[in-house]
Amino acid sequence: MSQRLRRIGAALVNCRLGKPLLYFEEVSSTNDILREKAAAGAPEGCVIIAGAQTAGRGRRGKQWLSIPDKGVYLSLLLRPCWPATEAPFIAFFAALAAARTLDRFNIGNVKLKWPNDLLINGKKIGGVLIEPRINRRELEFVVVGVGINVLHSPGDLKQLGDNAATSCLLEGADITCDDVIINLLAEFDICYYMIQHGDKKAIIEEWARRSIINRSQKSVAPGQRSGRQPLSLRSGAMIPRGGGKSE
Repeated sequence: MSQRLRRIGAALVNCRLGKPLLYFEEVSSTNDILREKAAAGAPEGCVIIAGAQTAGRGRRGKQWLSIPDKGVYLSLLLRPCWPATEAPFIAFFAALAAARTLDRFNIGNVKLKWPNDLLINGKKIGGVLIEPRINRRELEFVVVGVGINVLHSPGDLKQLGDNAATSCLLEGADITCDDVIINLLAEFDICYYMIQHGDKKAIIEEWARRSIINRSQKSVAPGQRSGRQPLSLRSGAMIPRGGGKSE
């Protein structure tokens, strides 16, 4: 495994993230492990990767399918030193970075469903879970969890329901989990740099071009409305509000 981490590290030599890069064969949740390390003082850019999770989760505690060595199960630690009201930007840039990663492999038209789903042709291929710690109205740190289906077969995904999910393999991409990890951290680095240096508008606009609200398959732009789900710009971030809900 040390050889694998060296290979990933060598591919990310110019990346600010993934330092340190820690691998576990199996954990309960990469987010839980990283939260503990963050509370103990782990630096920004620390990344936890797992071969499998026994209690991986998505939004609202829903279980995330984490079959051993079939997907990317990764958590990234950020310490942006922002007001807590800026937390939505983390969700925007993280989801966009994951979508851009899949674009690199020509997997198809990747759409985003607020707040955390990555979809291809209406099927879920990945998700992002943001877990911040707020101290005195500021972001002390943020754990960004990412799960991407890479090598899953139809049989692996059957338990999620017919046509509910897909994987890079099923979309025709001949890639490994390490390929996804390397490109994911590279895109995280690019998008994080953008929002740190005043290019938040570009991030939100690209997110909006990809967005799907409430399974409607309708893309929306900042300030537009989609059915019963109006969108508002709050601290420069686009937040769904009002009727309906997204999961």
